[in-house]
Order: sequence, then C-alpha cells, then structure tokens
Amino acid sequence: MASMIPWLLSMSLMSAPQFAAHTGPSILSRELQAPALPLTQPSVSTPQFSSTRTVNYKGSISAYDEHINSSKLAALPASAPYGLTPLLQHHVATSNLGRSDFSRPTGRAIDTFHVDPHLVNQLDFHDFGDSFEPGHITDDYVGPAMELVYAWSTIDFEFNNIDERDDAIFKGEYIAENNLPLGLDVWKDKVFITLPKWKAGIPATLSTVPRYSKTKSPKLKPYPNWHWHQSESCDGLTSIFRVQVDECDRLWVLDSGKTNLAVKSKQVCPPAIYIFDLRTDTLIRKYTLPDEQIKQDSLYINIAVDIRDNDCGSAIAYLSDVWRYGLVVYDFFKDFAYRVEHHFFYPDPLAARYELHGIKFQWTDGIFGIALSPVDVHNDRTLFFHPMSSFREFAVSTSIFWDKRTADRNTEKFMPVGRPRAKDYGHASGSAIDKTGVMFFNMVTRDSVWCWDTRKEYIPQNLGVIGTSNVSLVFPNDIRVDHEHDQSVWLLSNRLPMYLYGTLNSGSINYRVFKANVKDAVRDSVCDPNYVVPDSDPGFDDIC
Repeated sequence: MASMIPWLLSMSLMSAPQFAAHTGPSILSRELQAPALPLTQPSVSTPQFSSTRTVNYKGSISAYDEHINSSKLAALPASAPYGLTPLLQHHVATSNLGRSDFSRPTGRAIDTFHVDPHLVNQLDFHDFGDSFEPGHITDDYVGPAMELVYAWSTIDFEFNNIDERDDAIFKGEYIAENNLPLGLDVWKDKVFITLPKWKAGIPATLSTVPRYSKTKSPKLKPYPNWHWHQSESCDGLTSIFRVQVDECDRLWVLDSGKTNLAVKSKQVCPPAIYIFDLRTDTLIRKYTLPDEQIKQDSLYINIAVDIRDNDCGSAIAYLSDVWRYGLVVYDFFKDFAYRVEHHFFYPDPLAARYELHGIKFQWTDGIFGIALSPVDVHNDRTLFFHPMSSFREFAVSTSIFWDKRTADRNTEKFMPVGRPRAKDYGHASGSAIDKTGVMFFNMVTRDSVWCWDTRKEYIPQNLGVIGTSNVSLVFPNDIRVDHEHDQSVWLLSNRLPMYLYGTLNSGSINYRVFKANVKDAVRDSVCDPNYVVPDSDPGFDDIC
C-alpha cells in the first residue's frame, strides 16, 4: 500500500478521475447492533456498500483528490434573529401529551441501524413527546456503546437559598423554560455545561454538574461562582456557546458577548477568551478580541485548542465566527490574535434549507465544526472544519497559521476533503477527534452521531453511525472527546429548533447528555482504526 501513496498524490495533482461509486454510510457491525425487536412496519433492507481505497491523511493535504466548485459558496446576508421564520407543516414537532388521539406504537417500529440515514428522521417511527417521571428515567435506545448520563426537562440551578431563587423568578432573571444547555466538556469529576443567552431569564451562562451524580437530572452550579454571572460590566461572563478543556488542566471559555439571540441579537460585550486554571478555579488570562476582528453580526461559537509536546505556554486556539465566516487564531505565548478568511468558511446556498420533525427553516451558518487531528510525524496537525450549512468537510495544515502573513499567502492550502455527503445525509454541527484520529460528528438533521477514520478517504461508504434516535438525539448539538487514557466521546442533544421556533414541553425530557467509550463505539465498524478498507476498482466521479 505504501507504494500506492505517491501514485495517488500524483493523480490528485493531475486532476485524475475520482474513485468509488456514491453509496450510503457504513452500518454498525452485527454484534454491535440493537437486539432484534418486533417490527410494526415492513422491514427495510440494509444497503450494500462497495469496497473503498485507503488514503493516509498524515501526508500532504493535497492527497485529498477533489476540489469543490467554489462558485457555490457565496456570501449570504444574515438576519438579526437566528435564521428565518420557519415554515411549519401541519405536523409540528411539539409534545403529544395534549392530543386526545395520541397512542404510542408498541415496541420499536424499526431497527434504525438497518436503514439509510435519510430514513431515520421519521415521526412515523418515533414521536418525541414522551413523558417522564422525575427520578425514573427510561430512554429510547441510541446505540450499543451509548450511555445516558444526564436528562432534563427544564434546567434548574444551585441557588444559594430558596429566597434567592424565588427572587430571581420574580424579577424575571430566572425563567426555567428559557434555559437551553448547548455546549459541554469534561474534566476529572466535573462536566461543564454552557447556556447561551438566547432569551431572557438565563441567570448563568456557564455551569458544572458532577460527573458521578446520584441523579440523572442534577441542578447546575454556576462556574466559577455566581459572582461571575452577576456583574453589570464586561468583567464577568456574558453568553457562552462552547468551551474547551486542554491537556494542561485549563478551561478555555469563548464568550460571544451576544445576548437575546432568539429575538434580536445584541452585542453587549466584545467577544473574549477566558482561560481558567481548573485546579484552583481561578482566571489565568482574559483576551478581548479587538474591533478589527469583530464584524457586524459576528457570532463566535466554537473553539479548538492546539498544544504540542505538553508545552502549555505555546498553545494556539482557533475560534470560529459562524455568522461572518471567519477564523481567529490566538497565540497564547504572544497574547495576540489575527483573523483569517476563506471562501470555504462560507455556507453553501444549496445547503441552507433545513427540515427537522416537521419544522422547516433557513440558516446561513458558516464555519462551525472545527477539530484537530493528532500530531503527525512532522509535528504538524490538520485542522478539519465545515460550515454547518454545507454537506462538505474541509482541511488545512496548521503550519500555515504561524502568522497572518503566512496564512494569507497560503490560501491554496485549504482543501476540500473527499466527496460531499449528499443533501439526504443532512447537516453536521460539532466535531471532535480522538487520539487515534477518529472523528465523531453530530448530524443534527438526521438525529444521529456519525464517525469517520480520518486516515481513510472521506466518502459515504467510509462514514459510520454510532448512535441514532428520533427521541433521544433530536438535534445533537455539541460533541467532545475527553482527555482520559481510555477516552470517551461526550455529546449533548437539545432540540434547538423546537426551542427557537416551536414549543418544548416541560413534561418531556428535552436535554440529554450521552457518553460512549470511543473504542466500543467504533469496534468492528468502518471507523475502527484496525479496520482495513478493501481496494476498489477505479470509477469516474459522477459529480465532476
């Protein structure tokens, strides 16, 4: 196989025809599938996939052998509210508790691991208006390695006393149904949960819950403490989407500074990075983004931190601006940042239409998911990224980010990876890569979590599904891989479109956190690093 790599690289540079027919994603192995259950609908046949070839991503990024038609990527205006007003079909995705004609079918209608991805998002199979009793949580099957860690109908906090809680409710500072958890990360015995300020009544934008909790629905404890969330100036925390725990026991917090996002967003404070020492829960540094890196309607929502050789003082952080399509590179050693722009950061106008459980809407979200590969033999890493309103994955070597001048002069180093997923496979939100090079990413409009071994070509038959459920994984939003020796992938689902455009029922579980051991999640699947992809016969790419 080693002798094949130079040939593949040369063919890529010569714009050789693409390989592999267009097929669906890989299905989990038989021993990892859900146990057989009675079907109330005719069974669906399992799609068959052709064999594929292997590509080593640790070589030059130019080994990815297809270039996107960049004319499809155009700057799109962003509206003040989040997305456009949705078009509601007659079957709106709200609770069925009030329906007199509601009846849940017995058993599972289908085994979702045996169907194409475009078939798993059907209300005919699952209706997510299931009720739950506090203290007794029974949940829908998600995947063989998936473990439900937390589940909430509404979010409550650890107030200092009941009087403070009542006072916050009276003043409108705490409105339970407006608190939507979105981002997460894990450090030792703590799980961090973010709550962006979409609406009023969100008292704390960053909090923790015990990793080993006695209850599945613990109250959230503001982090580092209540004082950080009650400051009237920009010295405290404002509105946080995502955080990142690094290998040096530090928490990197990306504060968007934006509030009231669900109605008419307001830039209360400039975006900023807060870095906390997790051993002492004290602030190490705050970096406020300068005006030239903040455009009108900018929304910084994701962060990835790069550390090499345990050198904590030389960390590099990457920040994605989802609404104004930019990437900010922050150098911890220099305490300096600069902004990079590229047309691959823009949304695809053909991928801006969404549909989820009967709700139709349009989002023009640009660069969203960002994930770093393991360090390669050249002490380099690959930054994988994708706009949310897109069906593609992209990549660039982090070596071009030494400074802004180098980045601006090497725009051709940004490369599309493999082939598009095709619109039927849906939109991807967050992504994360484990230490073996396996990427996990949320498919928000497919109610599922997928995987991809980044050493293999990015084509549909090399993509696997590790979990899916029309009940428990409605809009899986954030995903992270922890830093344990035996790593686990953590993900949070939150039904965001229903929160923004519909109604969340307080009698139903609306927010869930799952985890899965990464080895168990991909074992014997195409995402398993030990899985060898058979060679395939060359074929022409039908999209060229």
